[in-house]
Formats: sequence, structure tokens, C-alpha cells
Amino acid sequence: MNRTQLQWQLGKLDNRRLYDLVLCSELEKLRDAKPIVYSHRKASFPIGTTSLDFDSTGQFLLSSGEDGSLALWALDEGHSEGKLVNKRIQFAAGESKESVNPSSRRVHVTARSPGGKAPRFLTSVESRPPDSLQGPREASHAFSVTSVKWYGPDNGLFFTGSNDHKVKIWDTNTFQVASSIDIAHRVAQLDTLGDLLAVASEDSHPRLIDLRSMSAAISLGVKRSDMRHGINAAKFSHTSSGAKPLLLATGDDDGNVRVWDLRMGNRWLCDLTEADTLSKSHARCCNDLCWDPSGSLKLVTTGNDGKCKMWDLHEGGAKPQLVRQLGATDLTSNRFRRRTSHYLMWQGPYVFFNSDHGEILVYQSHSGLLWHAFEYPLRVAQPERLRSTPKLQSMAIQTRLANTLGVRLVLGTDNTHGRILEYRV
Repeated sequence: MNRTQLQWQLGKLDNRRLYDLVLCSELEKLRDAKPIVYSHRKASFPIGTTSLDFDSTGQFLLSSGEDGSLALWALDEGHSEGKLVNKRIQFAAGESKESVNPSSRRVHVTARSPGGKAPRFLTSVESRPPDSLQGPREASHAFSVTSVKWYGPDNGLFFTGSNDHKVKIWDTNTFQVASSIDIAHRVAQLDTLGDLLAVASEDSHPRLIDLRSMSAAISLGVKRSDMRHGINAAKFSHTSSGAKPLLLATGDDDGNVRVWDLRMGNRWLCDLTEADTLSKSHARCCNDLCWDPSGSLKLVTTGNDGKCKMWDLHEGGAKPQLVRQLGATDLTSNRFRRRTSHYLMWQGPYVFFNSDHGEILVYQSHSGLLWHAFEYPLRVAQPERLRSTPKLQSMAIQTRLANTLGVRLVLGTDNTHGRILEYRV
């Protein structure tokens, strides 16, 4: 590592290459790590952990459950057997009924006023109802939370989507719902970029919520008659410079992957198709995708055809191209349309794939070869002939190397155990 640092100081390595090399070194150490096991919630029966997300500082983790519950974790704030462990500092139980009528509650997002006691979680905005509409607090979700996402600019807000057709905006400091938006369809996935929130749902058109106007009326592709299938994934592209376009990629139940240019009136840009056959991206349902975190216009998609494919959109308007397939085709590795909103994750030179076989497969993005597999580590008490394969339902990774916490890979199990597994260096 000293040699790598010297090459960086001499200008032979750029910042991105240095980050990738250090991240590779840290992830290599996770191969032999044994997970620390946490419970998403204390219950008489296991609750599957459906979604996980680290905040921008890498110091706080959100987890959600099949029962509509949410938990907030602070990394290394607890002690156990003389070691630092994560501490659950907030918890919200799922609700069977809404405590207020959402249509009677308007929420304003305004600049946070200075003064007063500094909150633990910093935010540049605050979401509150007008004084005339103050009333009972909005309840948590009634059904399984499918996706949790932090507000990108800071950690004072976060968002949740659920099978109860609701997208909710939460104040982190109070851990209470500040706003609820009825999408009228089950929510499959959320993604954020600045003040925009992308919503993938059973609706055939992806939605955008603008936090400045609190409107969910921005639907993409409303004039297209060929969009008749539910949306399973919606992800914003990563930008390394302001000159690159702001893109949103979506995957639907029919295997189509579409790219939208949000700087050109939210217009459709292209469909990803194979050049030789002009066939759609996947022969069956596409249920997740992820962009290259370095800011290039590459993305990886996966679907029920058992394939993980890498695409390159190219800059300058060239036709999208299929670069390679990651790993071999396995129809049994991705069998369910909406088992999880965490099928894919791309960090540094590695792409993580959440297999239906109960393991996380890690592929090298530059070659498509399998690098490592994190297998389901917990034992199942039932006889093998009576049990189904336990699965990992969610995943998140902390890769901020400057916050002294080190790389952390966190996995959430299904309701076989209802646990959160943390792999640390």
C-alpha cells in the first residue's frame, strides 16, 4: 500500500484509481471475516430485513422490515465483550392503520431556520405542516417496506416506499413521518438525486417526486402507448462532472430497460437492445439495475432470464452497446419479480449480485468473472427436505475510507432468521 501511495503522490495514479486499489485491498480482507449478527427488531418470530441504506457520512444505517417497521443504527456506538458494536438508536413499529387522512395534510418543505439547539442529524430543509393543519402524527407503513433511501445532500431526511402504496418522507431527528404521498400502486424501489426522488412501482410509468413542490405528478412516458408493464427498478446515473446528462434508467416486468434524459423535458432517450438481434434487454422481467459509481455511462442490469449484463451508453449520442455478461446464465438465481429491491450493487471495480440461492456473488466489472461469494452463514434448524432455501433480502456497503470506520458490508436476511449481518475489516 505504501508503494501505491507513492505512485499517487508522484501523479502516476489518479484519485479514482487510488480509491479502487484501496477498496480492493479492504474488500479482500472481508473474504475471511465472520459476520456480527444483529436483530432488526425484537419479536417473538423473525421479521425479514427488506432494505438497508447507509447515509452520506457512512456513520448511520437504516433498516426496514416486512412488518412495516424501521430502525436507525449508529455505527460503533455500543459495546459488547469489550468491542465496539452498532447501536439501534431509533425504532418505529409498523402500523395497521393510518392515523390521519393523507389528503387532509399538506406539507411544506422550507429552509431550516438557524438558532436553537443543533440537531444530531443535519439537514438544509425541514418538512412540516402549516400551523393550521397540525394534527395527529402520520403513522408508519401498514405493510412491508420495500425500499429505504437517505436524502442525498444530508442525513436530516430519509424516504421509504411500501406495499401499502405510500411513499413517506421522514424527519430523522424526530424519527417521525413528515409527509405521505399515495402512489396508488405498490412501490418496488426508490432512488434519490438532489431534490428529486424516483419511484418505481406497479404503475407502467416511472414517477418523479420534486421535493421543492412535493408533487408526484411527474410521470415519464405518458404519451407512449407501448408502456404497459409495471416498473421494478429506477436509478439515477452518477455524474462525475456537471457536463454529463442527468439520466434515469428503468427496468420493467417485460424485460425492457429504458433510459430517460431529465434535462430534456424528461424525454425518452433510448431502449437498451442487443445490436445483433435488436431484442429487448432481458427475455423476462428486469428487476434491478445499477450505474457505474465512477460516473461513466455504463450500467448493469439483471432479470428473470438469469443474466447480468453490462451496457455502455457512450457519450455523444452513440447507440448503446452490450459490453459483456457477468458470470454464467443461471435461471434459478433470479426467479422472482419482486423478491427484493437489492438485487444489484456496484462499488469500485466490483458488482454485487443478490442470488436466489442465498448468497451474494461478487463479479469483477472489468472482466465479468466471479471474484467471491458471500454465502448465507446462519444455520437452519429444520431438516433440509422440509425447508426452503434461506435468502439474503437486502445489502448495503459503507466505503467512505476517511471516516475511520473502515469498509462495512451489511446484509439483511429473510424471515428464516430476520437478522442483520455485518462484515467488517
